[in-house]
Amino acid sequence: MSTESSRSRCAELRVPKNGWILPDEMRKLLNMPFGELMNESDAIAAAKRCGKVVSVGDVVSLALFQHGIIPHVTVYDMMTERLPMTLLDKHVKDLPGKEVTVRNPAGRITPDMVSAVSKAMYSDAPTRIKVDGEEDLAGLVCAALAPDNSCLVYGMPGKGMAVVKVDEKVRDNAKNMIYAMEESD
Repeated sequence: MSTESSRSRCAELRVPKNGWILPDEMRKLLNMPFGELMNESDAIAAAKRCGKVVSVGDVVSLALFQHGIIPHVTVYDMMTERLPMTLLDKHVKDLPGKEVTVRNPAGRITPDMVSAVSKAMYSDAPTRIKVDGEEDLAGLVCAALAPDNSCLVYGMPGKGMAVVKVDEKVRDNAKNMIYAMEESD
């Protein structure tokens, strides 16, 4: 399948004017891995077998960088478990590609986040998306918009790393979860 037909089929997410808010009753769903939960070395090995890698989270992104993997899309906020993540700063500054900054409060998905992820997925250059706020729900956006056969790698604090090989089923599940959220006022 060509990139254009794949893009037109998967890069669409109907975004309400102010995005979405995660309702409290859905929080438990996000504590379960969306992909296969792995230790760091297994996640790195899995990512090395992927064509296009998408990383969400500072610790995961740092681990990938330290093992020579430059994700096509990197989403981070310079925080880990609400504490500053200064180790990542040097690595992201030295990476090729471009960086964009988006505002995205905790427990929300903003239209700017969706737009940045969508553009980054189909950019020719690697893209770093620095989040002013929280990237807690960015993995769902990435899963909903990533092309077939890309790998989404994200952290599960205290549990390990989740690796998801994206296909139509993964995209549909991610979109359904997003559309089940409340529209933001």
